[in-house]
Amino acid sequence: MMRTRTLKPWKGNGPKSVFITLLTSYIIILLIPVIIGSALYKNVEKLMVDNANRAHLGMLEQVKQVMDNRLGEIDSMTVQLALNPKLLWLLSNVGGDTVNDQIKFLEFMKEVKNFRNISTFIEDFFIYFKNTETILTPLMKTNPEVYFNKIRSYEDKGYDWVMNELLSGHRYKTYIPASPITDRIASTTTNYITYVQSLPLANFSDPEGYLVIHIDEQEINQLLKQVEWVHNGAIYILDENYQVMMTNSQEGLDPKLYTQLTEPSDYYNIVQNGEEKMLSYTTSAKNGWKYVSVVPTSIVMEQVNRVKDGALAMLVICLAAGAVASYVMAYRNYSPIREMIQEIIKGRGLKRGHFTNEYDFIKKMIVLSLNEEKHLRKTLEEQAPVLQANFLTRLIKGHAEIDAAQDRSLEFMGVHFEHDFFCTMIIEIDDCSSFIKGDTEREWALVRFILTNVCSELMQDKGYIVEMDRDRLAVLTSIPEADDEAKMRRNDFIRQLKQVIEERFRIQTTVAVSMIHQGMEEIGRCYREALMAMDYRVIYGANEVIFYEDLEDLEQHYYHYPMEAEVQLMNYAKSGDYVHAEKLLEQIYEVNFTDHKITPEMGKCLFFDMLSTVLKVSNGMNIDDKKLFAGSSDPAKSISDCSTAEEMLGKIKELYMQICTHSREEKTDHSERLYARICSYIEQNGVDCNISLTMMADHFQITPQYLSSFFKKHSGQNITDYIAAVRIRESKALLADQTLTVSQIAQKVGYSNDVGFIRFFKKYEGVTPGKYREMLRR
Repeated sequence: MMRTRTLKPWKGNGPKSVFITLLTSYIIILLIPVIIGSALYKNVEKLMVDNANRAHLGMLEQVKQVMDNRLGEIDSMTVQLALNPKLLWLLSNVGGDTVNDQIKFLEFMKEVKNFRNISTFIEDFFIYFKNTETILTPLMKTNPEVYFNKIRSYEDKGYDWVMNELLSGHRYKTYIPASPITDRIASTTTNYITYVQSLPLANFSDPEGYLVIHIDEQEINQLLKQVEWVHNGAIYILDENYQVMMTNSQEGLDPKLYTQLTEPSDYYNIVQNGEEKMLSYTTSAKNGWKYVSVVPTSIVMEQVNRVKDGALAMLVICLAAGAVASYVMAYRNYSPIREMIQEIIKGRGLKRGHFTNEYDFIKKMIVLSLNEEKHLRKTLEEQAPVLQANFLTRLIKGHAEIDAAQDRSLEFMGVHFEHDFFCTMIIEIDDCSSFIKGDTEREWALVRFILTNVCSELMQDKGYIVEMDRDRLAVLTSIPEADDEAKMRRNDFIRQLKQVIEERFRIQTTVAVSMIHQGMEEIGRCYREALMAMDYRVIYGANEVIFYEDLEDLEQHYYHYPMEAEVQLMNYAKSGDYVHAEKLLEQIYEVNFTDHKITPEMGKCLFFDMLSTVLKVSNGMNIDDKKLFAGSSDPAKSISDCSTAEEMLGKIKELYMQICTHSREEKTDHSERLYARICSYIEQNGVDCNISLTMMADHFQITPQYLSSFFKKHSGQNITDYIAAVRIRESKALLADQTLTVSQIAQKVGYSNDVGFIRFFKKYEGVTPGKYREMLRR
């Protein structure tokens, strides 16, 4: 009985000491992220601003890519037109206003029309032929003065500027900043960016013509609308010389900022007209154009400020909720400590009271428990071999929880695996009668002990041996790698094991070997493979080594036992022909186990099917099962108790031999009874005048031919001679009666008149009936 212990009471607030400690700890933990968050808020704010600017810059990048693609379409169109053979001919050869020249112009105009809708970015274009002072558009052919004064004219530049500046000198992919152009025919004015390329392309000194393309500024504005904040800021497109190609702002860009646009892309804050703004820009790698965005910082920071205000509100809410949660969690975490102390007091029979410190009390109880555990561990160590055997058995069978089998648990049970590859062998004791005298459990234990020791010595303690059954052991080995060398060492171990136990102890065994698998979780699979290989002991026989890897790729077959073979066996059994029955059984065995190599399961099914045939025959012949299966109440057990297919075949042959013997004996008795019945029938009905072979065959339900041959075989005489003998015997007895006439006697022995009777009597006796009567009187 456990003694009652008393701890010294503590005069004070008692258990509240741990509760206060917990509450203080939670509040400190709550304040730590608040302090760190406050310190990092500025960095987070800057990060949010940077993210907003990067998003804005990303939109500018998208606009730049679209503009590059559209300008690329213009370059492609320029190259196609500049390399057109008809254009080159017109540039160099037209010198007058001949009919042939006009035809060339018309042909070229048809081709030019195909280029008009090549891109929505291109509003219109024309080609200026310098030698003939001709302007050719997709719709017309005219001269420069008419075109620039009557059709399209630059509002802020005159005709002289067009001819002296725009259409002079060498031009290579030259873009003129957006300027208003008036369409005199449609009476509309639109801002266009002008693109100029001198023709032909290879002429750098004295161009023969120019390609001029008008790009609608409105198309570019549609692209710029994709940029967020575009309505609240300004967008500038600068060429490589920092000319403002176009902008959506009335306010120009300070030229002092050009010196800061040196990087491919960047963003920073500027002050413009006393207002802080955010400038972002990116540069095209194709033509050097810069896309600049200037947006008030307040718009960029609008979302950041909303997040900032929300974060401050959340901080206040979190502090309030955290304080409440700290109190609740402190109380909740203290409750298990209080309950633990109460359970310890209750479980150990201690007196209730307040303690100096709850943790000190728990510590003393833990020390006490550890001492008890130490004592318990010592007891468990004494039972370690039993625990090890039980664990290894479950591990080999795949029933152990591998995740729970940690190194410490394995070490406690004395189990250690050097390698991560495993192989399982099952050793089945086939015959140890030469080693043991009786069949006692003690002798079987000695046999298993010997096998265990031999395996341990050959493995050099690099594996474990577990007793699985009375006549079966399992060997678990750990292997470095699943290579050919490991398989060779495994095979050498099996060869040495069988050699030692057979030569020294005269014990015959069957060894089933699994494949090599990696990981402890695969040990159960190794055991299942070894069991499957052991099942093939039915096929290969006893005292063999069966490798699962040799069986894995075997083609699976159904067993061969056709209905015709079953009918033949039944006929041979019923007729007692054991010689042919045995021959047919061996043929069935050879087809299934030699030619096709069926699986053990299929082999068992085959023999059970053959056993069912035996049962059908025995039931049909009314053979007593106790006589046929002597010593066994279950016929199937006679087959399942056999360990190999040869034993099962032998058992089936033995059953057929008994049935054939019974059939022959039954056949002999039946023949004797049938012969006696036939003789009795003839004795009773032989003097009937209607008796015949057909009438007798119908009576015995056999054919006349069989009746005649059967009677001749058993009596040595024809059935007609036997009937005649019966009639002669009966007529002799009647002739002794002198009151009967010969005619009357003839009718009594089956003849309709005395003539036939006299002839019949004289044939068999040599004298007539009358002469025989006289001889009787004398």
